[in-house]
Amino acid sequence: MTHFTTLTEAMQDLQSRGYTEEFAPEKDYLKVTSQDDVKCKSDEFKVDEFHRFEGTSDPGDEMTLYAISCTNGMKGLFVAAQGTYSNEVSAELMAKFNVSDRAEVNTEGSVQPLTTEESQA
Repeated sequence: MTHFTTLTEAMQDLQSRGYTEEFAPEKDYLKVTSQDDVKCKSDEFKVDEFHRFEGTSDPGDEMTLYAISCTNGMKGLFVAAQGTYSNEVSAELMAKFNVSDRAEVNTEGSVQPLTTEESQA
């Protein structure tokens, strides 16, 4: 999988692969930002892959981009700033984005922990 340098580059690649909708979390569901009446509860979508980006000088610049597929056939993107939605949505919905223990999610775009050798360099 390609590792992207910028959020924009990753979004453009995913959009070219059919992830054309934009999602935003609200309470216990994701809503499609262009269609207020379209909502996906946590059991109606899955995270296909994600890419994490860290700011070079400001930890507040950390972003995670999620590629999402819904059971209704919609595919789209959800961009989450570090901790932004933690108090606004249900724990069940946010748990859906904890992908570290799910083998089916493509995590190659994630930031990998430093190895012992790298941390001593």
